[in-house]
Amino acid sequence: MASLDDPRAAGRQAGGRQTTELGPVAESYDQLHRIDLLGEARAARGVPEGTYDSTVCAVFQAAEVSLLNLARLAGRTQARLLDGDIPGASRYVQWALGFHRLLRGLGTTMFDVRSAFGAGPAGDAAALSVSESAGYAAYVDALRELEDAARGTLLAASPELIRSTIATESIDNALYRVLHGIRLSCHDATKWESDLTGVPIGVRRGTDELISAETLARAVAATELNASTLHGEFVALHQIPEILVAEANDHLETAIRAIRASELSRAVQHLTVCRTLLDPVVEAQRVMAEHLATGEYHAFRINLGPASGTHSLAIKQHMFRDLFKHLWNDLETWLSSLGAPSLQDAVRDIDAHRHDDPGAWLRHLVLDRAFRLHDAHQQWRHEHLHMPRNCLGSGGTKSMIGIPDGPQAVYKMRDAANAQHSLASIHRARRSGLANAVPDSPLLKLITDPSSLDSELMRVVGEATREYFPQVQEQSYQPFRSGAAERNP
Repeated sequence: MASLDDPRAAGRQAGGRQTTELGPVAESYDQLHRIDLLGEARAARGVPEGTYDSTVCAVFQAAEVSLLNLARLAGRTQARLLDGDIPGASRYVQWALGFHRLLRGLGTTMFDVRSAFGAGPAGDAAALSVSESAGYAAYVDALRELEDAARGTLLAASPELIRSTIATESIDNALYRVLHGIRLSCHDATKWESDLTGVPIGVRRGTDELISAETLARAVAATELNASTLHGEFVALHQIPEILVAEANDHLETAIRAIRASELSRAVQHLTVCRTLLDPVVEAQRVMAEHLATGEYHAFRINLGPASGTHSLAIKQHMFRDLFKHLWNDLETWLSSLGAPSLQDAVRDIDAHRHDDPGAWLRHLVLDRAFRLHDAHQQWRHEHLHMPRNCLGSGGTKSMIGIPDGPQAVYKMRDAANAQHSLASIHRARRSGLANAVPDSPLLKLITDPSSLDSELMRVVGEATREYFPQVQEQSYQPFRSGAAERNP
């Protein structure tokens, strides 16, 4: 992607859509991540929104996307082993470990959701098990083929090399990483499968039907380019958050309405579920930050089109703008209605007297869960910054929507969110900081010094991006304009 003459540079298909030798260029965020198909799968669940049943469906849908990607990664690992490409196999094994971590997180989320809702529906409930899904079957088949390939190319062909590698090598050795990664994945699989087995649900439908497995398979397959890039994995790590955030937003809206109605126990329950659903959303960002290399991202960046994360309706507009604003404004209104002389007195009275009686403890839980939810928002914003830092760097490298300095724009968005009036007021009243760094920290001074290694790497990333991938700088400014109405509980 060194110049516009490069064969990967965008051209036009007969139908008018941009394309490269890798495949089509996305025209929007929604098209890139197939939000239409994710929405179709969500709508087909046939359960009330913002309920225990809908949350179970969302977790299993996110698991299905993970499993379909694990099947694809297993196939790629197998192909590399058969070609004798151990470093290439190692790369895909490491990516697979990331998706296993996500599935482990989804298993934990399922446990926490069941606990928040009193273990699920009462009576003779139906049950969902991940082993009943098409994605699970595809992964098991792919893993079996991978194991056969590993036995033939490694265990049978070079038994002494395998023994010596296990005995004397470490993670700096590609073969060791393949072997170690496979055994880590196998052990992790037994945990997430156990956590996602026999989950009670209040509707009696098959797993594939309930999660719209065929629709999700189309959503995942639609993200594959013609070459073996990591484009599909990049998209999957956006699709999973989209599924979970859409569900979290329903619970947050219910919680806001419950606070207004003084139904505090209901508010606590839904705030808890909302926070729980965001843990794997944060983890998805971490997997991408740890595994996607700068050059790997830019190898398919042109195919992403103007699909910036700021274009996400569920995440950027509804969660981080609409519902975020309403939650903290309504919390301030609720705290001010408690009869204390000031907001600070109301907050400190709740914390100081939380053990006095059941009502005091319930008020404390509402405040506690709101703070925990914002901590999840803070964690997401921190992890999200890795992408522009790692893939754009400093020195004026443009973002995907053409903002002149991508990383600085994301830093500013993070800090602006914490300046929201009600959020800041309640945190001050509780003596809880909102700063994302400690100003006088020796560590911060070391890291942010212009001569530090981190600063130098940021400069190198920026220079390399602008030199090797000049199309980045040709992106014109394309702000997000959504016709969707504000989500107003």
